Amino acid sequence: MPSAFKEVVKSAIKELDSRGDLIPVDSLCNSTSFRPYSLLSRKRSRSKYWKYRYKCVNLSIKDILEPGAPEPEPECCGCVQISDAADGNVQGRMALESMDQWKIAGAVAMSGSHSASMNVCILRVAQNTWVVMHQERHLQQPEHKILQQLRSRGEDVFMVTDVLQTQEEVQVTLIHAREGSGQFALPGPLSILQGESKGHLSRKKMVTIPAGSILAFRVAKLLIDPTWDILLIPDDEKRTFELPSSSKAPLVPHICFLWGVPYSGHEVVSLQWRWVKDKSAELRHLKMELREQLLRDIGRLLDDQPHMEALEASLDQGLCSGGQVEPLDGPAGSVLECLVLPSGELVLKLAEPISYLLGALTALTETQQKLLAEALETRMLLKQLELVEQILVQSTPWQEPSFVSLPLSLLGNSWDEEAPTWVLLEECDLTLRVDPPQVHWKPESEGPMCALSESFLAQPYMESQEPNSTIGLKCNEAGPGVGKTQ
Repeated sequence: MPSAFKEVVKSAIKELDSRGDLIPVDSLCNSTSFRPYSLLSRKRSRSKYWKYRYKCVNLSIKDILEPGAPEPEPECCGCVQISDAADGNVQGRMALESMDQWKIAGAVAMSGSHSASMNVCILRVAQNTWVVMHQERHLQQPEHKILQQLRSRGEDVFMVTDVLQTQEEVQVTLIHAREGSGQFALPGPLSILQGESKGHLSRKKMVTIPAGSILAFRVAKLLIDPTWDILLIPDDEKRTFELPSSSKAPLVPHICFLWGVPYSGHEVVSLQWRWVKDKSAELRHLKMELREQLLRDIGRLLDDQPHMEALEASLDQGLCSGGQVEPLDGPAGSVLECLVLPSGELVLKLAEPISYLLGALTALTETQQKLLAEALETRMLLKQLELVEQILVQSTPWQEPSFVSLPLSLLGNSWDEEAPTWVLLEECDLTLRVDPPQVHWKPESEGPMCALSESFLAQPYMESQEPNSTIGLKCNEAGPGVGKTQ
């Protein structure tokens, strides 16, 4: 069953934001974090499809500027009442009889409904506020410690300028129900064998969203060097912090960040996947036990977001600066030990695919990360990868809605709202059907689905099959467990 909070957010944005400027809040627990004047951080993406989440840094603009007059309260730009209710029912029957008096019959019915009514308002920081603040207030010196950390990681900083906020408490109700029945009659030598079965499953979810909760927000990028400013018109080429000349990558419009090939839709996606698979094949040169250790530790990192981000930042820094990295603790340190020489220098051909994998995993939703951690334990990754790729292939070129049939062989032991594969796809904003197994493809699902597929690509190369003609060596013997071909 989809998230009740996400359904409310989606409904509100659909009514109030035709241009797509508002950014939805991903969960109810984060609905108090994105206040006007709050500062957020976000990593630069190495893939068109990695939509990194904005993260609160527990700062507002007043925390990084010299003291001055209090910030004006945001203006209310309008209040709207939204009522959203839907009720649907689908039924089907089947019967088969023969001249020999045997009979098989079945029926199925599915229904669903949701309802919510809410009063929301849009709060906006007046544009003149930014002009006055920029003229009268300067950055604190020395620079705030959190800004220093974000600068070292190369992350951009944003400021919340507009929010969509509930004015009153909102009650949301979701109901899903399924019924099924079956009958059969089989003639025997002396009598007729008959049977009948019925089943019913109903789920009801109720969520209360408190008054004052933030459903969506809009941001503007903050510039720090050489003096502070705010970009009210988006510009992806500008960075919050001025980078050293040695770290700058050429910013060419419509060029893939990592591969340097002109972007042309799904054809370039295929090139990206081929690049990742070619790079990931180097992982086959690790000893089998080291590959299994990598899988286990990556599974642990999926439940430990701070350590996963620390490892990704360490690998990215090492790849940019020539390979030297500092040791890390926990599962992040365990992964890093498999990728470095005794001197602490990264083996680049191994670090590249792991760095890419971590970037893709970080771009997933928290629900997807937890499900992938479970899939690593149950060895379901290969089937899930094949299913995701098949959906992407059958829905090409992705710009038009379509229905994609799903093969039963790739769905595992179950295919319903509780099945892990179902939830993985549902998190990509796809609409799913139980019988027959189908996916309703929507153009807006392109990004989340491609991000999901990219998070799978490197992992099959860490499975336990021993590669042919390869001998793995431990880190303390000849480096990071890199195998040598005989």
